[in-house]
Amino acid sequence: MNKLLALLLLGAVIFAACTPAAPAEKVRVLMEDYPPYNYVDAQGKPAGTSTEVVNAVMGKLGVNIPIEVMPWTQAYALTQQEPGVALYSVARTPEREHLFMWVGPIGVYESWLYAKKGSGVRVNTLDEAKAVKAIAAVKDEAGQQALASQGFINFVYTDSTAEGLKKLMSGEVDLWLGTREGIATVAKEAGVNPDDLEPAVFVHRSDIYIAFNKNTAYATVNAWQKALDSLK
Repeated sequence: MNKLLALLLLGAVIFAACTPAAPAEKVRVLMEDYPPYNYVDAQGKPAGTSTEVVNAVMGKLGVNIPIEVMPWTQAYALTQQEPGVALYSVARTPEREHLFMWVGPIGVYESWLYAKKGSGVRVNTLDEAKAVKAIAAVKDEAGQQALASQGFINFVYTDSTAEGLKKLMSGEVDLWLGTREGIATVAKEAGVNPDDLEPAVFVHRSDIYIAFNKNTAYATVNAWQKALDSLK
């Protein structure tokens, strides 16, 4: 009997050691509308591949934090300003490396410039794309930052990728900056047939992460990373 009790206690200690502890710090979790990684579904709830990962991590930590949805530019700025704020999905690029603390990776994304089929817009290189009149993009999104770093200034900024796609289809812009993985979902949201789009030029590829404000407690970020690792 004493031996059995000792084994049970040992098992409990091992289980506790392997289970990530919920961080004591209060955390705010933000996302933007960026299908297929994060978006609001027909029931008005946060959804997407990254959202599933974030919810699983919170479940592992034993916390239930409401996910706040806001435009990318607002969420990106708030995450840099307020400790305890986490934003997903964020491409981890060299330009952003020291702006945040990182939990991930939770996926990968690839951005392209797209043209409307039949529009007559033909670009085969980034230099040619630099010469078009207007490109729809979300400000401070990784693909936009990658283009800006190469001297692009011909942006028309939108609050969401779906809004930018609508501008492409209406002829307000020549090209649209979107993700290869998100074409079907964004097109559906914008009421556009994906077959009416054609990829023009590859822009950027990166792993995506949950980005925490860099002044967030290390124990908090570490707990999230351990929970993600244990899920993997």
